[in-house]
Formats: sequence, C-alpha cells, structure tokens
Amino acid sequence: MIHLPICPVCNEPVADQPATHWTNAYRGGIPWWHLADNSPICPAADGQPSQPALVADPLPVDSQTNTWLDDMSRLFAVDGPYDPARLASAITAAEHLNRWLHTATGPFSALLTLPTPSDVASLIGHLHRSTRLLARVHAQTGSYLLDQARQAHLASLDDNERQSEAIDDIRAWLQDAADSLAQSAQASGVAWTSARKIAAASRPGASSAADGTDRQEGQQ
Repeated sequence: MIHLPICPVCNEPVADQPATHWTNAYRGGIPWWHLADNSPICPAADGQPSQPALVADPLPVDSQTNTWLDDMSRLFAVDGPYDPARLASAITAAEHLNRWLHTATGPFSALLTLPTPSDVASLIGHLHRSTRLLARVHAQTGSYLLDQARQAHLASLDDNERQSEAIDDIRAWLQDAADSLAQSAQASGVAWTSARKIAAASRPGASSAADGTDRQEGQQ
C-alpha cells in the first residue's frame, strides 16, 4: 500500500524538500512544502508547522500481484535486509514496470487502465514522485562522478586530465538534466494536487474535496 504525505489542514500533497533543493540528498522531514505553490505546510493549532498525515492511495491493487509486491517490499525495505548492491535488481525491476506503463498508457489500453479520475490522479502522483526521484538521482550521480575524478589513480597525467575533463562534462549534463526534471516535478506536483481534488469530488457520496481514505499520523 502506497501512503502519501498530505497536509492535515488543507488536505493537499506535501513534500519534504522545497522546489529549489529537490535534487540534493537531504531528507530531514522538516519543513514540509505544499506541491501546489511551494508554500510551507499549514500550521497546527499551536502555531507550529503541522506534521503530515500519511494517506493511503485509494487506487486498488489486484490480488494476483500481492505476493510479488510483498516480495519487492521485503527486498528493498530500508529497515530490512537492505543492500546497496541491489541497484541492478532495482533497475531491472524498474525496466519491467516501465515497459508495462508504456503499454498501459497506449491510445487504446489507456481507456481500460484509467477508467476513473482516481486512477488518473494516482498515475499523475506516481509520475510526480518518480520525476522528483530521477532529478535527485541525476544530481547525485553527477556529484559521485566528480568525486571519482578527484580520486582517480591513473598512470598517465595526460589520461588523468582528459578523464577529469570528460567527467566534468558528464556532471554538467547530468545537472542540466536534474534541473529540467526538477521543473517537471514541480509542474506535475501542481497537476497532481488539482487531479486529487477532481477525483475526490467525483466519488459517489463526496460532499467535499476531502479524501475519505484512512490516515495515519507520522513522518517519512
């Protein structure tokens, strides 16, 4: 089950990184920022910044994939048997999911994949989170390559200089990509906020734009 950090006061999605620092590695949890306008999370009754409510994404998962999802959760759990060497496994799993999303969003299959506003909102939310993650990955990969250049031990000074120049170029390209992805994430975050409101209003018996799913108070 996917749980989304939502402002408990205005019921809008929030993130723990402001727009200008989405590509860095910091995830302190405070402050939280609304995706719609990059404003800080609404204050609680005591005037202090609220803690986000973790709201379950209403998109149902078909029962046939439950076992696979449980296995993936255990394989990549941060508090479980985590191993950074599983990067290849994560990339392989992502490739399979990318292939499925490519098929599912085709001109004909999309009619079956996205039959309700809630389905559309869930997919936009996934795109936002994935794009923000990709921005961070691009930026951090570029920084790591730069560290490699500083620590390189090559036999030839000329080779060392050429490699350093090449890695500097790669880092610049990756940073450009990270900046573009961060801007895309901001735009999709605004779209997601609006899509959630439309989905909530279109549910049977909805009296307001508030999400009716169960909440669990907490921090990421």
